Amino acid sequence: MANVRYYELKYEGKLYTKTYEIDEFLLENNLHWFLDCEVENMRLEIIKETLIINSGIYYNGVFEYGVIRDVDWRNGRMINGVIYNGVYKKITLEKGIVFNGKFLSGEILEGDLRGGDFVNINISKKTVRKEQSQVQGQVQGQVQGQGQVQGQEAQVEVQGEAQGNVENIQGQVQ
Repeated sequence: MANVRYYELKYEGKLYTKTYEIDEFLLENNLHWFLDCEVENMRLEIIKETLIINSGIYYNGVFEYGVIRDVDWRNGRMINGVIYNGVYKKITLEKGIVFNGKFLSGEILEGDLRGGDFVNINISKKTVRKEQSQVQGQVQGQVQGQGQVQGQEAQVEVQGEAQGNVENIQGQVQ
């Protein structure tokens, strides 16, 4: 396939494939800021007035608000949004939620990190970092912890009865 700015934009069952149509649509729907971004091969979608990038290459720019499902992000700033997947070579995330992705360099100023691979990223103290394995581990730990406590109580009762019987037997023998 040839390199183009957009492959498509989906909106309310309609499919736009011509660059000028997509540019006009973005202007008319208060997404003009995206026109300043340097992008290639974008598959876009709009649901509930939210811009969604389903795939493509994001070279540079300021992404104001939206969702990224999969992208090759080379450089740029994301003001607010949700990231589901992709590779981010250099990013500044001002505020957002990250579910997954590989982040090679940059910074996360504020957000909720629920997954992802962070290689050379400065993560601020305003960011909550909780990966899915940590959440699952906490739940399993609570369940195992309760089982251990119940097991210990049962063991103590059995040991008490056994020790009492042993003392009685020793007394009878003597």
